[in-house]
Amino acid sequence: MRGPLATGLGTAVFLAVILLAGVMSNATAAGIAQRPLEAQADFLARHAEIRMPEGADAPVPAALLFHGCGGVRQVQADYAAALNAAGYAAVIVDSNGARGIGRVGAMTQVCGGFRLWGQERAADVFAAVELARADPRIDGDRLTLVGWSHGGWTILDALGFEAQEAAIPALDGAAASLPGVERAIIFYPWCGWPSRTDREGLDTRRPLSIILAGNDLVARKTPCRELSAAAIAEGQPVRIETWDGLTHAFDEPNPPALDPRMRHDAEAAERARARVVAAMRGEGE
Repeated sequence: MRGPLATGLGTAVFLAVILLAGVMSNATAAGIAQRPLEAQADFLARHAEIRMPEGADAPVPAALLFHGCGGVRQVQADYAAALNAAGYAAVIVDSNGARGIGRVGAMTQVCGGFRLWGQERAADVFAAVELARADPRIDGDRLTLVGWSHGGWTILDALGFEAQEAAIPALDGAAASLPGVERAIIFYPWCGWPSRTDREGLDTRRPLSIILAGNDLVARKTPCRELSAAAIAEGQPVRIETWDGLTHAFDEPNPPALDPRMRHDAEAAERARARVVAAMRGEGE
């Protein structure tokens, strides 16, 4: 008869193998579902919520919003409301929901790095651009990408795929572009391993703004700063800044209650939303 210790060790080994398999699947792109771009857009369509401003004359510019590893939260709704109030559309892209990943799965698998790395999720960026450009209410030549944390990682990887004309793992091995995207704005992104950007360097054809949180204990700042400095030295359209005194997810009004690494800052959140709206207006670029 197996004792409790042996049973526990067997379970631990089994779980370790499962987790390692998930990491290797992401690292090698093995097991990642591949679709043509049009099929990826169809796959994402029911999980891309388009919020339009009231009374605006269509078509209007739009921001495409990519959530952090935990999934769509109040922060995306807050930015969408600010964008709508300024006369712009917002497209909230639910990458986790499209894959049937709930809150628990998101926190344990996606946030844990065992599932849905940025290189895989980057396909959603290209698909969301397709969806936005196909909507007659949206000006498909005036699009902005906005991402938080894992969403920032995703956007960085997508920009790199486009700039290097590289094959995209989840898009049937094809290269793709981001027509109509005027800029990208990302908040406290993950720039270190295992992101593609960490391996290949930061590379973008589009103006890119990176906003870091000074007290971020979740996403390390050094990789973003080093990668950005190298890109800027090469003449790429990159701007990076650090907002002191803020934590990871500072603009999320409902952070995890028991995690001291994430604290909401209402003033900074309002400033961040205003920054996105100003960029949509072409201010400060």
